[in-house]
Amino acid sequence: MEPTAPARPARTTRTSLAWFNWNISLRGVFETICGGTTLVFTAFALVIGVPPDAMGFFSAVISFACIVQVLGLPVTAYVRQRRRFILTIAFVEPLLVITAVLVTPLLPAALRPFSLGLAVFLAAACLHLTRPFSDDWLATTIPSGLRGRYIGQRIRLSSFAIIASTLVVGAVVEFLGTANGPGLAALLITGGIFGLGAALMLARATEPITQEPPTFRLGDLRAVFATPAFVRLTVGTLIYMLPFYFACAYYQVFNLRIVGMRPWLIASMGVGYLVVKLLLTPALGRLCDRVGPRRLILLGTPIYIAFFLLFPFAEPGRAWPIMVGWAFVAIADGIYGVAAPAALYGTVPAQGSRPAYFAVYNLVSLGAFAVGGVLAVPLLGWLGRIDLAWGPAHLGGYHLFYALCGVVMIPCSAALVLFPGHRAVSAKM
Repeated sequence: MEPTAPARPARTTRTSLAWFNWNISLRGVFETICGGTTLVFTAFALVIGVPPDAMGFFSAVISFACIVQVLGLPVTAYVRQRRRFILTIAFVEPLLVITAVLVTPLLPAALRPFSLGLAVFLAAACLHLTRPFSDDWLATTIPSGLRGRYIGQRIRLSSFAIIASTLVVGAVVEFLGTANGPGLAALLITGGIFGLGAALMLARATEPITQEPPTFRLGDLRAVFATPAFVRLTVGTLIYMLPFYFACAYYQVFNLRIVGMRPWLIASMGVGYLVVKLLLTPALGRLCDRVGPRRLILLGTPIYIAFFLLFPFAEPGRAWPIMVGWAFVAIADGIYGVAAPAALYGTVPAQGSRPAYFAVYNLVSLGAFAVGGVLAVPLLGWLGRIDLAWGPAHLGGYHLFYALCGVVMIPCSAALVLFPGHRAVSAKM
């Protein structure tokens, strides 16, 4: 049986979904500024002494925090007031970021990377600790027949806030300069304030009344792995996303250090990316409801391959391949952003310990990003010894790194056969 929202007044459901939208919008601003691979965070980390090739460690630290989901479930399962627990942690996360930004510049230079890494780990751990329950909260609130439409609308609304924040951030960083440590710190603190606002919005959403409050036992993990549709989706996601586990941590390093793009140009590129997603996601949500996640994601796969293969053609003074790549990959990301959660919600059974499913899925996905971020560091070190030229393409270490991601993406796309192929997915215990 497919998980459905419990019976509740339609007005209450609409109101709660609206506050969820406000929450994701303000959180989008927070993550645009303070996320571990963003322009501001990357520039700030480089200023305080983090080597460019080591940025993968920050991505790994953030992703490794996902282990808290599984380790914490036996304890958090006994928390009776789940809503209060989620909201408390939602406030703690941005406060940790703000504290780290204030304290880190005061430490000796050798300790600053460790201080920042510890802070982002703890902040990410806070998010992951509540993620299974907040995912379940949202999943049980959305009417089952409107998943694609709501997710599309949710992405569209949050994109407005992210576009505005990206434009402002680009202009501010252009004014401050990428080497202005105090200015970048102030900008990160501002992002943390938006994170606090996101928590306030979440506090307005009501919690659905469930017939069986979800609990967690170690035996629930056996039930998770005994659900064929969920296991197939998780394995398929792990394989399909393999190139991104390596690539995502270095986008801004490539833009700033390899291509030498100015902050305003990076921001403009980001806005173009978001505008494309904004315009397409409502239609993509409706299409997902009609054709199913697998067919929809298949449409975006060739774009992902071409995206990675454009990186070798970018170099200082020639940023257009990157800009073209990001303009088109917005289509693929819009597709995946709608189809992936719809597929996940459709493979989690309505009964049993639903948070355990979300915890395992997030652990596998984010754990793969952590491993990929760590392995990318020696891989980049090895590729950095190579410097080739082939026609208009300059093949340095980072260029070869992304070209390799594009080549690997081709066989990985076969994993789509493991994704749900129809609108309605039956998941039996």
